[in-house]
Amino acid sequence: MAHPHSVPLDSPHAGLRRDWYLFGGLTFCFAVGFAIYAGIFQNFIREELAVDPRQLGGLESLREVPGLLTAFLAGSLVALAETRLSGFAIAFCALGIAATGLAWGYWPLVAISVFWSIGAHLWFAVSPAIVMALSKGEESGRHLGRMAGIGSSGTLVALAATALLLRWQKAALPGAKVPYTALFVVAGCLMLVAAGACLRISAHGSSTAARARLVFRREYRLYYLLIFLEGCRRQISGTFAPFVLIVVFGTRVETMLSLAFANALLSMLFSPLAGKWIDRRGERAVLTLYYVLLVLVFLGYGLLRSVSLLYALYLADSVLFCLALGITTYLNGIVRPGDLTPSLAMGTTMNHVAAVVVPVTGGILWKTMDNYRLPFWIGIGVALVSLWAARHVPRREGMTGSSSVGPASGHLAREGAGEAHVNAGAEGDRG
Repeated sequence: MAHPHSVPLDSPHAGLRRDWYLFGGLTFCFAVGFAIYAGIFQNFIREELAVDPRQLGGLESLREVPGLLTAFLAGSLVALAETRLSGFAIAFCALGIAATGLAWGYWPLVAISVFWSIGAHLWFAVSPAIVMALSKGEESGRHLGRMAGIGSSGTLVALAATALLLRWQKAALPGAKVPYTALFVVAGCLMLVAAGACLRISAHGSSTAARARLVFRREYRLYYLLIFLEGCRRQISGTFAPFVLIVVFGTRVETMLSLAFANALLSMLFSPLAGKWIDRRGERAVLTLYYVLLVLVFLGYGLLRSVSLLYALYLADSVLFCLALGITTYLNGIVRPGDLTPSLAMGTTMNHVAAVVVPVTGGILWKTMDNYRLPFWIGIGVALVSLWAARHVPRREGMTGSSSVGPASGHLAREGAGEAHVNAGAEGDRG
């Protein structure tokens, strides 16, 4: 096959390569913006609004409510191609992120957070479908991992720039307050750039099969269970782990940014490897390892008192997140034609049933029993149930490093059969 860069610009090959560039670029910009937001948010709510653990749990639960509606929102917007739906969703998210620093109290913060959460959850649900459509069903795990790596590189850039800015401010303007409002605005603007890039992606990035409005099938029940449990795990790790470091151990914003930077670096390195490993070894083996190690991480949070060891667990937890890609590729291997996007959206809804309940429950338990370890004991139970569920994922037969992941992959490949053959892996590497 001709080298991708020698292909005429008006050929199908060049169009797909252009779409990979656009998707890689928007993934990077969105990650930079969201990392700026995430890197300063918890310190912002503690320093500016004096949010306590109970309020944090309530905020997280309310912010996750739009995730419950993702399947219904995606179904009502079925006439929009995945790329158009994602572009508008990112723009919605960007406006809310930019406005976060304007919150003058707890309830305005909740309102702004719920606003941007609507767009964010649509984007998180639909974006894997765009990757799998662009990959034409070839090595979808590797492509998902590669995009996660690009996102992590954007996170690295964001955290490094934010940390350098805060260090410069501390040296040049001693005693000055952190410019939270300006940083949130910058984050929102970068995400608007991502929205513009998404709207420019061609039909390569959308499935050509008729998309169902709403999907809830018995045959996907194991996926629903895994994604529900992942919602529990995500909230325990993402909400209570950093809050413990900040509130219980007094970790400052500069240290949290450094930890987030290290997390992004590890994710950038391990996400592509995790995707390749899923393609090679199968979801069952990868998810089994994931949950065994997760039990150990939560056990460490509950037992260890050394802040240095807790920092190490915080970093290890980030690496483990990469292995959760296996849940998405498992769905891609069993899904019916036209079911992928609505099934991912339904998975987001299932995920957020847990996301609404876990933060507020954990926050109340922490506050009323004055024990920050309780959310992590719950996490151990979640990880053990997840391990049991992962053992029910069927083994793949005849796996190779370049195999597709199953029936859905074959369908996605057939969707592109009318075009000249494209080596999706090679195009993606250059995208």
